[in-house]
Amino acid sequence: MRRRLFLAKCGLVLGVGSAAAQLPPFPQTPVTPATTQPRPPFPQFPQGPVVPASASPAPNVPVQPAAPVMRTQPPFQPGVALPPGTLPPGFSAPGAATPPALPGQVGQNPNGNPGLGQNLNPIAQPQEVPLPYPEAKTPINVRDVTLKRVSGGWQLWSGFKMVRDFGDRELDARNALRVYKDLRPTEWVTIGTPRPVVEYALVDGKSPVTLGMPGRDDAAGGGGATTGGPVVTGAGATNIVPIDLRTVRVEAVRGVWCVRDDDNLHFNFGPVRADAEQAVAAIRRYGFNRVGTVGQGVPVMTYLFAGSEEAMPAKADKGPLARVALQAQIDGLTRVGIPVAGVGFVGEMTPVDSRKLDVRKDGGDWVVASGAEVLGRFGPSEWAARDAARAMGDMRVTEFCKVGSGGLTFFLVNGKAPTRVPFNLRGRRFDPAALKVQPFGNRFAVTENGRHLFDCATAEEGETLLRVVKGYGFDQLGFIGSGKVGVQFLAKAQ
Repeated sequence: MRRRLFLAKCGLVLGVGSAAAQLPPFPQTPVTPATTQPRPPFPQFPQGPVVPASASPAPNVPVQPAAPVMRTQPPFQPGVALPPGTLPPGFSAPGAATPPALPGQVGQNPNGNPGLGQNLNPIAQPQEVPLPYPEAKTPINVRDVTLKRVSGGWQLWSGFKMVRDFGDRELDARNALRVYKDLRPTEWVTIGTPRPVVEYALVDGKSPVTLGMPGRDDAAGGGGATTGGPVVTGAGATNIVPIDLRTVRVEAVRGVWCVRDDDNLHFNFGPVRADAEQAVAAIRRYGFNRVGTVGQGVPVMTYLFAGSEEAMPAKADKGPLARVALQAQIDGLTRVGIPVAGVGFVGEMTPVDSRKLDVRKDGGDWVVASGAEVLGRFGPSEWAARDAARAMGDMRVTEFCKVGSGGLTFFLVNGKAPTRVPFNLRGRRFDPAALKVQPFGNRFAVTENGRHLFDCATAEEGETLLRVVKGYGFDQLGFIGSGKVGVQFLAKAQ
C-alpha cells in the first residue's frame, strides 16, 4: 500500500515537471506586405562605340564603329491588274458549285487541288432507274437477328422467324451474321427463281452508305459519309469482287441468262431472263458496285453492296490473260442450258458427282443434294432420301436437268440418257413415236395414246419437251421416292 502511494506521488511530480518544460506559445506578429517603391530610372549615357571587354584599345587610336550590313532586295515588280469580277487562277467564288468530273476523273476541290475533294464520278452514284418488277422485300430488324444452334446445326433467326439454315458450317454462319450487322438493314431483298441467286439490303428504301462515299440525301454529292444510312465496311465477306457499272449487262451465255461486265461473270440466273434484268436494274438504281460472298467453295450467301470508289479508271486492254480468265469463268459455269439437237439450249443443267451426294435436312424436309443444288425432296423420311441417293449412285449420273414450267427432271450420264436403271424403281415404258401435246383439263400435257405422261404450261412448251425426249432417245419415265415426295426422271432402255 505504501509503495502504491509513493509511486502515485512520483507520477504526479513527473507530470507537473513535463508540463512546465514546454515553452509557452508566442503571439505571431502580423506580416505587413512590403510596399513596392518605383525604381529610379537608370541614368542615360551617350551612345558610343561598343568595345569588346577582352580588347583594350590602343591609346590615341580612335575606334570606328562597324558599318551596318545591307541586304540587297530585288526590284519591286508591280502586279498586273485583273479585270473586274475576275479571280486569280486556281480560285473560285464563294458558294460557286464545283463542276462535276467526267467519268474516269477525280473531282477537284474549289482551290483546284486534285484528290482533296469528293469523288464526283456519276458512275458511282445511284441512278433513277425503274425496276422492271416489284422487289421481293422482307422487313427486318437487325437488332433481332441472332445465331442459334438447333439440332446440331447453325441457324440465323430474326425474332421468331428462321432466316437461314447453315447446317454444320459454323464459321460461315458467324460470318453471315457479321454481314447483317455490317449492313444493318431495315429491308432484305432477294432475286432468283426458284431459290435466291443474289440478295441485297436496304435502309429505309436506300442502299447502305459506304465509308468515303457521298451521302444518299446529298444531291450535290458533297455530304458526309454517313448521311442517309449506316457505314458499310464489307465485314463478314469471304470474297469481294468489283462490278464495272459502265459495262454491266444481261447476256445469254451457254444457254443461261447471266449478269456480267467486261471483266467478270457475276450471276447466273439459269433460264429466267426476268431475274437477270431485275438484278441489273437494282445494281444501277442503288449504285451497287461490289459482290460479296460468304463461304469457302460453295457460297452460302451472295449479296450486293456499294463500295467506296476512287475514280473509275479508263478502260484499257488488260491483255490475253484477262480474256483467258474470263473464258475460264464461262467454261466453269455449273448451271447451263440443256443442249438439244436442232433446238439449241433449253431448261438448265447442273453437274452432279454421284459419289459425293449429300443427304441432309433442309427446313422440314430431307433432301438429296449435290453442292448447293437440291436434286429431290423426300419430306420427313430420311430413309427415302438415303435410298434415293443410293439409286442415283448406282445410275452413275453426271448431270441433273430441269425443263419446263411443270418441273420435268431427268439425269444424264456424260451427256447421254442413262441406261442403268435399278429394278426396284417405279416407272413405265412409253413409245416416243406415239407422244403428242394436247389439252388436258384446264392445261396442256404430253400424252401417249391419250394417257397422261407429264404436264406443260403451253402447247409450245409441250413441243419443246417432245424434242428433248426424242433428242436423247428417252423411252422410260421413272420415279425415285415414296408416295408423292421424290424425284422424277427419264431414262432409256438398253
